[in-house]
Amino acid sequence: MDLQERYIAVGLKHIPPNEKNEVESAMRRIIADRLQERGDPSEETEREVLRGLGNPRLLAERQLKDAPHLIGPELYGTYILIVKIVMMVAVIGTLIGNTVDFIVNGGGLLGYLGQSFATALSAAIGAFGWVTLVFAIMEKTAKQKILTEIQEDWSLADLPEQEAPQKPFSRVGVIIGIIFTVLFLVLVNQYSHLLGVYYTLEGSIQEMIPILNQEVFRSYLPYINGMLVLQLLFSASKLVFRKWTYPVATANLMLNILSFLLLWFILQDTAILNPELVTEIAKATDGQRVLNTAFNSIKAVFLFIFLLDSLEGFHDAYKNSKKPV
Repeated sequence: MDLQERYIAVGLKHIPPNEKNEVESAMRRIIADRLQERGDPSEETEREVLRGLGNPRLLAERQLKDAPHLIGPELYGTYILIVKIVMMVAVIGTLIGNTVDFIVNGGGLLGYLGQSFATALSAAIGAFGWVTLVFAIMEKTAKQKILTEIQEDWSLADLPEQEAPQKPFSRVGVIIGIIFTVLFLVLVNQYSHLLGVYYTLEGSIQEMIPILNQEVFRSYLPYINGMLVLQLLFSASKLVFRKWTYPVATANLMLNILSFLLLWFILQDTAILNPELVTEIAKATDGQRVLNTAFNSIKAVFLFIFLLDSLEGFHDAYKNSKKPV
């Protein structure tokens, strides 16, 4: 496949199927006009024209007829992808939570079905609203910076059959990260009361001691939600940028710092644990010492994870900055 065909194929990758033909024709026409202006059909001229046109994804998305007004065409493909993922995961997570709640606490089947439908609908609407809000903010505040970075950081080496391999984000990895973030959002907001130590007898649940002191935990919830929304925003930007750059790595570092500081302050407050659970731990061991050791171990593990993730981001950004001229 020659360079022009590879360029067009990359540009069409995120275009809706019903508009691919028109967008492809428009891209071919633009490239042909630029080549005709040069009057030189050589391979080097073709390379210069394609470099001048810039990122094929942006060129293709600019040819869309009906560009959305709230979310522009440059972000719209990523927006639709994340809306679908987040809504699906939010609904599934809510249904799983309701099922666990029904098994643990019992109740009528009709009540369970009615509550499941209502909470699933609420979760879907909430997910749609939050993702739309996040992308609307990106559209109004950060779009130009994002587009500039995408355009400046692109080269012909980024096309398939690359001349100098780059290290892109794993699309599957980013999507899995989004899924777990949404599931965690659903868990902490709707089902944190189900986190507990369960006692079973002959295969059935007899008793459950909640892990969290709900009153104290709820006081931290706005900060936890804010951090999770920032994580979703960052994941969305990874799907837009598609590979590590220094601005993306810096944003990742700042997010890791904020996440660790929030975790640190939460784990400094042992009152976040259910007093009944603390009492049970104290009966079996030196309660306060065990809790301090456990919390410090959690801090150390997450500090290592955040440091490794931040260093990897800058390392890959450095490798990706070495592009052919």
